[in-house]
Parts: sequence; C-alpha cells; structure tokens
Amino acid sequence: MKNMIWLFMLPGDLVRSKRCLSVKQDGRLIRSFINMGFWGVITQMITPRHV
Repeated sequence: MKNMIWLFMLPGDLVRSKRCLSVKQDGRLIRSFINMGFWGVITQMITPRHV
C-alpha cells in the first residue's frame, strides 16, 4: 500500500524537490496542485470518449 501512495505522490514530490520547497513552505499545496493536474490529464487520456 505504501508503494501505491508513493507512486501517486511522486509527480508532486519531484516538482517540490526541484523547487527546493520544504513541506512547511507550502510544499503540500504545490504537491497537491501538481498531482491533481498530472493524474487528471492521465485519467482524461485513459477514459474512453463517447461522442
């Protein structure tokens, strides 16, 4: 289970570490925003479209 959570949080953690932000410096906000956008795009690409 920890591996799934780690994988889900990975995009946001990578961006947060690249920007040298700690969790106390709004790192959680940035991580949540990046994860939501990343996984939202992946979900939209996977979901079949009915026209």
